[in-house]
Amino acid sequence: MSSYEEHLEIAGHYLEEARELLERGDPFDAAEKIWAAVKHATMALTLRAFGEAAPPKGTSWRAFVKEAFTKAGLSEEAPKWASYCIDVRSKLHGDYFYGLTYEEEEHKPLMERAREYVELVEKLLRRCQEPER
Repeated sequence: MSSYEEHLEIAGHYLEEARELLERGDPFDAAEKIWAAVKHATMALTLRAFGEAAPPKGTSWRAFVKEAFTKAGLSEEAPKWASYCIDVRSKLHGDYFYGLTYEEEEHKPLMERAREYVELVEKLLRRCQEPER
């Protein structure tokens, strides 16, 4: 199994943990698991696109993730998904998990879209694996 495949597997594991935590009424810990899922899915994407899990010095995470989505074949929606990744990092991981500030209007939609993000990354990476005809 390649490194990016391992990151996708880990992302799926964290999504499942988050789902279980939400079912038990623990959105606080679920938020951190969702961040972990998004982080690992993003690492899978950037590893596949660039062979790197983090941006080079002088490149922002937003630009790095946007370019990875673009390189994987997502053009118009690349900025939206890069922003989603950054929002999860800052709002779920930072504001909610570490800052202990929960605003349902801000945080719940981010939690609800995590599966869509991970599945999109999986789909894009599967396409990259298919041989060209």
